[in-house]
Amino acid sequence: MAGEQLPARFSLPVDRKVLRNRHKPYANRCSTFKKMTLEILTKAINEYRNEGIELMERLGNKFGYDITIKEQYEELIWKENSKVPRKGKLSERVNYAFHGGECHFHKKKTQQNIDVILTNPPKFGKIDAWFLKSFLDSTKEYSELTKHIDYQELKPMLNELYKTGKVEEIK
Repeated sequence: MAGEQLPARFSLPVDRKVLRNRHKPYANRCSTFKKMTLEILTKAINEYRNEGIELMERLGNKFGYDITIKEQYEELIWKENSKVPRKGKLSERVNYAFHGGECHFHKKKTQQNIDVILTNPPKFGKIDAWFLKSFLDSTKEYSELTKHIDYQELKPMLNELYKTGKVEEIK
């Protein structure tokens, strides 16, 4: 619209009133304009990665494996390992479940979801937009910012963070 200031390229509005009120000046469309910025997403990705590393270390320790030792890590995640159930309780507060090439962790108290892609141990850190969105939606600090964002909308933001070096891309 003529004369209207659009949000920054990677700032996503989370209030759907924006669409209904697009004839009004942008700043007046929503009373509480909140957006997911690259800085906030960088912070969230760091938390997500750190949580994933910590949870995988705890899972390894629970079953007597040192995930920094390749052979032990591979045995931990091996589908046929009878010592490690494919799903269960990491603790009274955290459940885990292996699925495909990932391990899902669910924190009961906070309802937070963390999915770890099982490549690149013990650092892990590969980011999948779908799993990142699940983490953001289930984390109190970020859920309001991502309520109306589709996981596909995170992909260009991730690419920008990789391109600028603010987040290391792990394959």
